[in-house]
Amino acid sequence: MVVDDNAEHREMMRELLVPLDFTVLTAVDGPNCLTTVEAIKPDLFFVDILMPGMNGWELVEKLRDGGQGAPIIMLSANIGDGSGQPTSDTGHNDSMAKPLNYGQLLDKLGAHLGISWVEDQPAMDAPVAPAADIVSPGADVVGELLALGEIGHVRGIDARLSAPADDPRHGPLVAALRQQIETYDFDGYATILNSVGENERS
Repeated sequence: MVVDDNAEHREMMRELLVPLDFTVLTAVDGPNCLTTVEAIKPDLFFVDILMPGMNGWELVEKLRDGGQGAPIIMLSANIGDGSGQPTSDTGHNDSMAKPLNYGQLLDKLGAHLGISWVEDQPAMDAPVAPAADIVSPGADVVGELLALGEIGHVRGIDARLSAPADDPRHGPLVAALRQQIETYDFDGYATILNSVGENERS
């Protein structure tokens, strides 16, 4: 379950987790979460620390008092400073910094849910755009696409590719990148963008 007052972040978590066959429940704040879990016991919670009204630490305490024993991972853009963490043990299991890193997210899920990930090997005959055919859309666009890939924001990537897609010169690059994100191969996606950046600097 994802508890976050930021609608965009809730949607991004859904985008990342649903393709991995997770059922994703979301809540906009602590009270909404407590109401939702009255009749269910999620396998894992992602709880934003800084929320209006009831903050994340207060929510964790109420979840534990209510008998929820699933792992709880705290989320914050300022996780390093504790973001108001109480001195007593709140019962959370782990923490992650925002923006989320897709690889780290998989590691956390694997560690707390006992999942061993198996990476699909790309088909040997998968079409790959020749490097000579790839034209850079510019350093700023490449940088933005790399940043979106680091947090696994598929919808954001797709939206950012819409402008380059309208330019025939960028067709091979857009096709190659979309091929990678369709299979959630963010390493391959980053490799393509980094090669484009290197070619632009050379």
